[in-house]
Amino acid sequence: MSNLSQFFTQLGTDAVLLEAYQQDPRGVMKANAITDEEIAAVMSGDKALIRQLAGDDEMQMFQIITTP
Repeated sequence: MSNLSQFFTQLGTDAVLLEAYQQDPRGVMKANAITDEEIAAVMSGDKALIRQLAGDDEMQMFQIITTP
């Protein structure tokens, strides 16, 4: 499992991390060792690229919903 995939899983189970992510997604990803390329992909919303970078061979998809 890639670091990006592990991070998405952690977002789904850690309310404190999710709240921090909602406030500063780039900063939280950076603090969790997500690469600049992965951060750019997540921020762009490019599902195919996110899947590729997350090593998502099983076509599992994570959806992060935030409110402004």
